Amino acid sequence: MISVIVPVYKSEETLPRCVESLRKQTERDIEILLVEDGSPDGCPELCDRLAGEDPRIRVIHKENGGVSSARNAGIREARGEYLLFVDSDDFVEEQMAERLLGAMGSGDLAVCGFHHHYVGRDVLKIPAEAEETAGEQFLRLYGQGYLNMPWNKLYRRELAGTFDESLSLGEDLLFNLDYLRRGKRIALAGGALYHYIQEDEGNTLSSRKREDKLELAKLVWREAGGFYRDLTGQEDESGIINARLVQEVLDDAESLPFDRERSYGDKLARLQVYCRDEEIRQAGRNAALGQWDYRTIHFWLRRGHVRTAYLLCVLRAQAVKVLRAVRGRERV
Repeated sequence: MISVIVPVYKSEETLPRCVESLRKQTERDIEILLVEDGSPDGCPELCDRLAGEDPRIRVIHKENGGVSSARNAGIREARGEYLLFVDSDDFVEEQMAERLLGAMGSGDLAVCGFHHHYVGRDVLKIPAEAEETAGEQFLRLYGQGYLNMPWNKLYRRELAGTFDESLSLGEDLLFNLDYLRRGKRIALAGGALYHYIQEDEGNTLSSRKREDKLELAKLVWREAGGFYRDLTGQEDESGIINARLVQEVLDDAESLPFDRERSYGDKLARLQVYCRDEEIRQAGRNAALGQWDYRTIHFWLRRGHVRTAYLLCVLRAQAVKVLRAVRGRERV
C-alpha cells in the first residue's frame, strides 16, 4: 500500500482539488493522510468532511508546527510500504501512484517529472533516462533540481528518515540526501505526473525572505558535496554542486530590487557579504552556471563590483515586470 501524506494549512480553496486527484488514482491500494497542521481557517472541518466521503482518507489533527512537522507526523502514522508526499495546493495526474510504483521495481526511490505552473505558464520538467553511473545520475538530477523536493517521488517507508523541523530552507533536499545514503538506486518514471502550483505573487513558503538563507544554503552545499564524496570517493569536478550554492546567492541578489524594506545601501552591503564569504568564493571558482543572467551578475560579483551587479539586477527586475504584464494581458 502507498501512504499519501498531505500537510494541510490554510488551503480551503485548493484542498478539494488536491484530494479529488488522489481519490481518482488508478492505483487503488492507497491511504490518504490529511495532516491538519493547526490551520486557523475551515480546514479542520473540511478534512473531516472529506474523510467521511472516502474510507481511504484519514485525518491527523495536530498543533501548528510547520510543513516538516506535518510530514513527520504523517510518516509516523503511515501504514503503507511506500510513502508519497503531496502538497495541499497542488494536484496530481491520475496515474501518478501507479506509474511511480511500476518504475520503482527493485529500486529504492522513484522520481517523476512535473508541471511547474507559474506566472500563467505551464513549464514541463521531465528527467530523461540515461546510461550513467550512480554519481553521474546524482549530479544530473541534483543539478536539474529534481532532488530538491519530496513531492515528485515514491519512497520506501523502511528507508525514510525524518524532516529537520528546525530548518526553514533546504530541509527537503537534506531529507532526500539522508534517504539516499540508505537507498542509492534511483528509478525514473517518464512523464510529468505532478502539478506544482507556484503563486504569481511569489509569497509561497519557499520564496519568502529569510535572513538565515545564506547559512542554510551553505549547509546544503556542504551536505551535497559530502554525499557525492561518499558515493563516488572523489570531489565533484563538474561544478554542478558549486553552481547550486552560487545560484542561491544569485537568486537572492536578483530579488533585491523587489525588496522595499531595504535601503539601497543595505542592498549593496548584502552583496558585499556575498563577495567576501570564503565558501561562496570557493564555490564560485568552479560553478557550472548555465543562465546568462547568472553568469553576467556573477562575473561582476566575483570582482567585487557590487554597484554594477545591483544595476544588472535592477534591469533584470524591470524585464521580469514587463514580461509578467504581457503574460497577464495574454491570459485576459
